[in-house]
Amino acid sequence: MLFELTSQDIMLLKCFRLLQTEGRKNLLDYLKFLAEKQYRAELSSRILNNPVLYNGLVQAHGMCEREDVSLEDILQKINQLKYMYYQLLEKTSIKYDDILDDLNQENVIRDWGRIGFENITEAAKTGRKDLILRELEEMIEGLKGLAKKGGQKRIIAV
Repeated sequence: MLFELTSQDIMLLKCFRLLQTEGRKNLLDYLKFLAEKQYRAELSSRILNNPVLYNGLVQAHGMCEREDVSLEDILQKINQLKYMYYQLLEKTSIKYDDILDDLNQENVIRDWGRIGFENITEAAKTGRKDLILRELEEMIEGLKGLAKKGGQKRIIAV
């Protein structure tokens, strides 16, 4: 990493060294705040605005409505979406893991996917497509709601 330092990085380090203890603490707190904000934005971008995930959920929903599609095919599609969701979540988390301590506390996006896929799994155990369909509808509506909420500007006091 040392060989990757730019002139901006060196300037930042020089300025940081000049700061007193309180100034260093304040700067580190602010940098952590910015990293958390960027993490949330990146997670939102990767999952909430992911057309493959959204279209996959809609496609699974459509599969449930058709009589000629087997339960196994629906579950295979849902498992693919679940795998993709957790991969996107993990890739983003790994990037920020070393920097942010409590990465997954109160993470609405993580909870949306975890709870949604758990509910679909429970519905699938009954073997009823109508229950799976209802859970998929809730998951799709939740995704739309989160994406809409994420697109709005929020004022955060520092």
